[in-house]
Amino acid sequence: MISVDKISKRLVVKRNSVITKNLRFDGKIVAGMNCSFLGNIEGYEVYLAKGCIIGGVIKSTRVVVGANSEFNEIYASNVLLQKKCRGKTVYAKDVVRVMDGCKIDEIVSEGLLLIEGSSKIGKMVAKKILAYG
Repeated sequence: MISVDKISKRLVVKRNSVITKNLRFDGKIVAGMNCSFLGNIEGYEVYLAKGCIIGGVIKSTRVVVGANSEFNEIYASNVLLQKKCRGKTVYAKDVVRVMDGCKIDEIVSEGLLLIEGSSKIGKMVAKKILAYG
């Protein structure tokens, strides 16, 4: 279900896993496809594959959320939301990149908000907003 490589500081969650507790790791967290997290995720970098469901809060410096994933809240410096993600709130210090077909209730960025394609975003706050596609 979960394997840890202490040398490269990487925690790997195997696909189709269900994690019921909070997950905190001092390195990179990589989750496979269709994983469910009922608690919070906290790590230096968080990479979630396609179809993941996150019920808690994600706190990290860099977050990549795979296509067709659902999340509650993200607090990070850099965020990439791939195609057809659904979520409530994203708070970022630097860059938020939103791919095509996402549905997000609120995005707050202290830097750049980049929207590629058509997405539904309820509230956007950023220093600079670029939308194309």
